[in-house]
Amino acid sequence: MQTVSDLGTIVLNMSMVVPKLSANMQTCGLLEALFGKARRSILALLFSHTEEPFHLRKILRLAGISPGAGQRELKRLSEAGLILRSVKENQVLFQANPQCAIFEELKSLVTKTAGVADVLQAALEPLAGRISIALLYGSLARGTAGVGSDIDLLVVGEVSFEDIVGKVARAQDLLRREINPLVMSLEEFRSRISKGDHLLGTILKSPFIPIIGDPRELG
Repeated sequence: MQTVSDLGTIVLNMSMVVPKLSANMQTCGLLEALFGKARRSILALLFSHTEEPFHLRKILRLAGISPGAGQRELKRLSEAGLILRSVKENQVLFQANPQCAIFEELKSLVTKTAGVADVLQAALEPLAGRISIALLYGSLARGTAGVGSDIDLLVVGEVSFEDIVGKVARAQDLLRREINPLVMSLEEFRSRISKGDHLLGTILKSPFIPIIGDPRELG
C-alpha cells in the first residue's frame, strides 16, 4: 500500500520519465494512476497556485471532496513536507511548500496532469462522444505559464462554443485560471489545415497536451 513516505520517490521517478516522453504525448492519467481522488484534487489546486494559501473550507469546496478525506490528506501532505500549514486570524491555511526538495518536479508533473489536463478531461467527459480532439496549447503546454496566464484549449468536434463553455465553467473555478476555448467542427479543422492555417499549424508544431483524441489521426 502506498504511504506518504513513498511520495518523494514516486514524484522523482515520474519527473525523470515525463521529460523523456514526446512533448505531445498524453500524460493526463499519471496522477490518477499514482494517487487517489482526494490527494490528486488537493495537489492539483495547491500546486497550480503555489503562491496562494487556501483555507480548509475553500479547499474542500474547490476540490469537491469530503471534510474527512480532505483533512486526512492535508495532514499527510503536511507531515510529508509537501505543503505548509499555518494559522492566520483563527483560520488554518494550506499552501504548496516551495522549500520542498521535489517542489519543482511536483509542480511540473501536476501542471501536466492533474493541475489542468485531468480536470478538463473530467469536465469534457460528458461530451467525449462528440469531440474528435481536445488539447491544451500555449504557455501552459510550453511550461512557461505565469500567475495570470490563461488556459488555451482547442476543441474539434460536433460541439458548439456554448457547449464547451458550459462544461468547463467549474473547471475554471477549480483551476482559478480563465479558460479560452477555440472550438471548431472537424470539417473546418481539416479545411484550415489543408489551406496552411497559421494558427493551427503553430499549435500542432508546438508543445501541446492532448486531453481527448490525437490530432495526428485526423489527417
